[in-house]
Amino acid sequence: MTVAPPEKGIGAGGEENVELMDKNLNGYATEKKMHEEKHLEELQGSSEVFEVIMRHVGSFGKWQWIMFFVTSFCGVFTAFHNLAAVFLAANPDHWCHVTELDGLQTDYDIRNVSIPWIKGKDGETKYSKCSYYDRDWPSLIASGVLYGSTPPDLPLNETTAACDKWTYDHSIYESTVVEEWDLVCDNKYLMSTVQSTFMAGVLTGAVVLSELSDKYGRRTISLVSAVGMLVSSVAVTFVSHYELFITLRFFVAAFGSGLFLPNFVLLMEVVGPEARTIMGMMYQAFFSVGFMLLPAIAYFVREWRQLELCISVPTVVLLLYYWLLPESPRWLMQQGRHEEALKILEKAAKVNGGKLPEKEELELLMSKMTVSLEPEEKIAQAEDTENKTSVFEKIVNFFKSIVTLLSTKNMRRRCLIIFFAWFVVSMVYYGLTFSGGNIDASVYLMVFMSGLVEIPSYLLVCWTLKKFGRRLNLCVLFIICGAACLLILAVPKEEVWLNLTLATIGKFFNSSAFGVAYIYSAELVPTGVRNISVGTSSMCARIGSALAPFIVDLLGDVHYAVPSTVFGLLSVAAGLLALLLPETGHSRLPETVEEVEAMPR
Repeated sequence: MTVAPPEKGIGAGGEENVELMDKNLNGYATEKKMHEEKHLEELQGSSEVFEVIMRHVGSFGKWQWIMFFVTSFCGVFTAFHNLAAVFLAANPDHWCHVTELDGLQTDYDIRNVSIPWIKGKDGETKYSKCSYYDRDWPSLIASGVLYGSTPPDLPLNETTAACDKWTYDHSIYESTVVEEWDLVCDNKYLMSTVQSTFMAGVLTGAVVLSELSDKYGRRTISLVSAVGMLVSSVAVTFVSHYELFITLRFFVAAFGSGLFLPNFVLLMEVVGPEARTIMGMMYQAFFSVGFMLLPAIAYFVREWRQLELCISVPTVVLLLYYWLLPESPRWLMQQGRHEEALKILEKAAKVNGGKLPEKEELELLMSKMTVSLEPEEKIAQAEDTENKTSVFEKIVNFFKSIVTLLSTKNMRRRCLIIFFAWFVVSMVYYGLTFSGGNIDASVYLMVFMSGLVEIPSYLLVCWTLKKFGRRLNLCVLFIICGAACLLILAVPKEEVWLNLTLATIGKFFNSSAFGVAYIYSAELVPTGVRNISVGTSSMCARIGSALAPFIVDLLGDVHYAVPSTVFGLLSVAAGLLALLLPETGHSRLPETVEEVEAMPR
């Protein structure tokens, strides 16, 4: 009697303790869940919500590396066409073709009697490229005075005439577009126009196709651009008129820009802050590979049509994007297409060894995403109802979006400085590449070296960006590049290797600055206008690169060091202005203009 109650009591007390323990555990779980829900409720904007999802999926894993290679290998082909004008529109040595002297066989250089010697602005004496002696050639041939082993003693003060035909030196190039359409002397500006119109195409693609990728998706525009680039680049090979040549290359450039920039934005939208530095910088590496391959191809293929075909046909590989390139899940979520985004993220999680958040947490995140995106979805719906707007209205709307970028203090400061940085970095980038002739360096070696130094420059910056951040890097890189360019002014033109070394150093630090500018411009502005901002930055870059050949060709005739001096001064100015920008390293991408304006600068 005395034992039973205690045993019963022990048994009953044990059950009560277990029940109490369960209640405590359930209470802890409930409290933990409430804490997580509270944390999720505190998330501000769709950017933070997406970052939470990416932490579950993996923001710097195997899937991100696959995306890196898929998006960036297009850089090889865009590099081919961006720099092809160096060889396609190369300006071989040339002089007047005197028709009356055709068939005349002499043991001396007939130019000694037919072409006047002139003293250039650099003090060097050489054959005139644009005039010849207007002599009575038939009478001289009939008299036999032109025959012999030495040139006859003819007066050198006779009148000259402007060339209407030219003879071209084929020791380096079998043919170029300059020779085919005589883009020399009074038409020399048309030679520079070959690259300038190409850059105008890049500019157009950067603005128009970047905006369309904000509306229709990164993948859609990349696919359209890949097909357009393939067709237009192959068509260039078969043109017979200069106007059609530059028109088709304009479209090659536009589609190339419509491929390279949306792919870059897509990559930046699927990686975390810790990966944006290395992947943003190394995204340029494939462009550098194309940079180095081009002079190697051009060295063995010296006829311009064959060269154009050799760099165009391989573009067919870009059609693989139909199967390999997914849409940006961040963009899909912005458009309210959550199911499509989650399918892509589910595949990414599987590759990375992660997993999507639990169902309840995911539903909460989606609801948070929906709330945060509601205004944007309303804007998207409003745009869908305005499909019948005129072209003029669309152009007006585009410029309104540009004004939006500049309408507030912080956004205005950020955009104007980064726009100027892109203008300068692109001008110097292409200007140094095209300037081999001004310093008497081999164009093949100059272009190859310019491409070779890019990859180590990106690797260096991957380390310095983590160590010193974006702002200080951009400043220092610009200033060192500018100093190297300015030093060329103090070096005689005859010191080819020293000038080549200084130009290569300038190109090294300029390439680094270009990579930093790409990352910086994507991090400085909110998601809703990021693509149009990067596109406008690229537009400013193309204005600079379009001016580069004119600076090299026209100012280079004044003095070989004038172009490099211009590049140096602008680089130093861009470096100093970079100090006015905020540091964005290890920061999440801003989602709205309001977030940007809430920051110190």
